[in-house]
Amino acid sequence: MGLLQQITDRYNRTARLLPAALAVLPLFVLAVTAIPVVVTVWTKVAALTAFCLPFAASQVVRDRGLRIEPQLFLTWGGRPSENMLRWRAASTKSAVARRHQLVATHLGITLPDQTTEAADPAEADELYATATAALRERTRDRSRFPLVFEENIAYGFRRNAYACRLSAILICGLAALVTMALAWLSLVPLGWKQQAGLISFDALAAIGWWRLCTQAAVRRAAEKYAGQLFLSLETLNTEPQRTQPEPA
Repeated sequence: MGLLQQITDRYNRTARLLPAALAVLPLFVLAVTAIPVVVTVWTKVAALTAFCLPFAASQVVRDRGLRIEPQLFLTWGGRPSENMLRWRAASTKSAVARRHQLVATHLGITLPDQTTEAADPAEADELYATATAALRERTRDRSRFPLVFEENIAYGFRRNAYACRLSAILICGLAALVTMALAWLSLVPLGWKQQAGLISFDALAAIGWWRLCTQAAVRRAAEKYAGQLFLSLETLNTEPQRTQPEPA
């Protein structure tokens, strides 16, 4: 994926690039603070490297997010969107019946009833996976299904942030250690206030990663996305409404 696409595409910026940028932010803050007033060629190179690092890291973040996804689904008992079609996972049978009806009407896929699912859960899950995959493809139009797109971004961001949480915390610790080493060796003119500010920033960032980027947060986003995905069935085959111009 090109650099321009990473910048211009909103999903890539928010779900992939932003977690990477937040992960390396302590190093960037340290670099900006520690660079002397007289900028040499090497410090320019270092600044350029720090700027480009999030774009390279975003690809790693994306891959790690995709790698942990199957384990998350296994822990949750299945993909949330597929769980919304399961009779055995439903708290409200009428809601499942409505989704099955809409899937049959709009996607042309007949899903198993409660008895059939109980007799062969594995085969039923294959049909649920097929139906949700078809629905995702039918709702990729961002202009027609903006809420699906928004929830997908939120899920992608939380999944990728959770995937790089431990690495981000290690980077915070590394930035704090480098700050102390630079000050102790007097390699850069860092006063005690600057040292305290940088180390406090690293500590708060590490706490934020640990407390906010959790598996529970990822699951909430995944369930909201799944819910919005199936709500799109209510208007899937309707033509977009043309907005009438307001009278002058």
